[in-house]
Amino acid sequence: MRINRGFKLRSMVTAIVVATVFATVVILSFVAYQNEKKSLFRLTFQLNEVYAEKIAATTNSLFQHMMQSLEITGKYLSADLTRSDLHDQLMLFQEGNSFFNSVFIVDKEGTLLDATNLTPAMKGNRLVSEGPLQALKERKPMVSEPYVSATTNKLIVMVSAPLHDSSGQYIGFIGGSIRLHETNVFQTVLGSVPNESDGSYAYVVSSGGALLYHPDSSRIGERVNENLAVSKVISGGSGSERIVNTKGVDMLASYAPIGNAGWGIVAQTPVASVLVSASKLVMTIVLYMLPALLLFTAVITWLVRKLSEPLVKLADFAIQLTPTNGNMDELPRIHGLNYEANELHKALGRAVRHFRYQFDSLSQEARTDPLTGLYNRRTMDKFIGGWIAQGSPFSLLVMDLDHFKSVNDTYGHDVGDEVLKFLANDLRRLLEEEDVICRFGGEEFIVLLPGDRFETALEAAERIRKHMAETDSPTGGKVTLSIGAAHYPGFAGNAEQLFRVADEALYRAKHQGRNRVEIARAAGEVMAASQ
Repeated sequence: MRINRGFKLRSMVTAIVVATVFATVVILSFVAYQNEKKSLFRLTFQLNEVYAEKIAATTNSLFQHMMQSLEITGKYLSADLTRSDLHDQLMLFQEGNSFFNSVFIVDKEGTLLDATNLTPAMKGNRLVSEGPLQALKERKPMVSEPYVSATTNKLIVMVSAPLHDSSGQYIGFIGGSIRLHETNVFQTVLGSVPNESDGSYAYVVSSGGALLYHPDSSRIGERVNENLAVSKVISGGSGSERIVNTKGVDMLASYAPIGNAGWGIVAQTPVASVLVSASKLVMTIVLYMLPALLLFTAVITWLVRKLSEPLVKLADFAIQLTPTNGNMDELPRIHGLNYEANELHKALGRAVRHFRYQFDSLSQEARTDPLTGLYNRRTMDKFIGGWIAQGSPFSLLVMDLDHFKSVNDTYGHDVGDEVLKFLANDLRRLLEEEDVICRFGGEEFIVLLPGDRFETALEAAERIRKHMAETDSPTGGKVTLSIGAAHYPGFAGNAEQLFRVADEALYRAKHQGRNRVEIARAAGEVMAASQ
């Protein structure tokens, strides 16, 4: 008769303990994996959403700046579309707006009048591409759908602004093209994503669902309307979705619309890369838990809390981060236990610094003239509008370089630019710190001198004129100035009248021999004389 010896108690307890520890490890590992996955999913959505919103806001601002620049230049050129320096003006505009591959002017019949990339065969052609036809039809500032240019056979988008003559009649449009398959503004803005190492990337789609920017340049122009995130963002929506993209990859996608263009940006991260991060954490937990249950319980409680803390801090920071919230630029400090959290912290820090720099650069570009560093016309209008609204008196000097076209024709545009910068630097030196110096456009400059005393402005004008007449310029010789001077409210009751009487004084200076200062006539005197 065989006696069942059974199992030793030590072995049974050991087995139970081992089984309990193993079961506890499995259960806790499973729970930790699920929680960490949710946390990483949420954090990834938040980071992608912040990135998409920031890029959308930056691109939206860029388009607004492009349309405003085209509109300002169009107003200046529309006074005479047959002017001899039309091509030079377009070239000068493109040099100051490098995001355009070409800049062109089209009349209301769709005929190409001039372009920075103009060839003899192109001039006078009637444009039949979708972008120009859309601009002629809508007659408003716009960003076109992508189309293939009939002249260059390139896939492009066009930014345009309408042109009107002095009576307000529509006479055509000025446009700038961006070639999608070449280095362009989208590659500049989307130069970095939250974390490229984990497979994250972003792309831009048009309102029709066509890819305008994608890290894989061969996909530019491809229609991706069936993508759930794309269909929502081109409808004007924003948010986050877990989707399967057109290539069958499971993605965590966030999206935001680009309002001025009707486009959208989608930033996405592969789910697989997020799950890899969660799996690494589980393996770490298992290694800490195996020695004993008590050690496992103590370590896992401490570890989860420590590992979650930096992710929570980064998530809270990402939730509050917006393009206009300047107080949120300082990232929270985190400990160095979690590799993924450290990498996310570094990537988010780079992104915040990058976007802050972008916003500061765009703000500076919107206020100043890129060639001379002086205030531009928009900033000048703000000064004048503010002073008039406050009832503050000021003088206005409108000055124009004499025979500047001959300088460009004789010495070249590079020397012409040096002359403009030479004048800008001397104006800073010759004028007071509180005086506002602006480049109005081309070779025309404006100086605003606050104060009641018009005589002080005349003295400054004569000082500037005399200095230019007696000082060698970058051409090696003298380049003189003609100046028209006026005062608010002594000569006019509003900005429009003030500029008109100052321009008329400048006109007289030009026609009375140049290299002189002419004082404006009061607005009432000008009207009486015209009658």
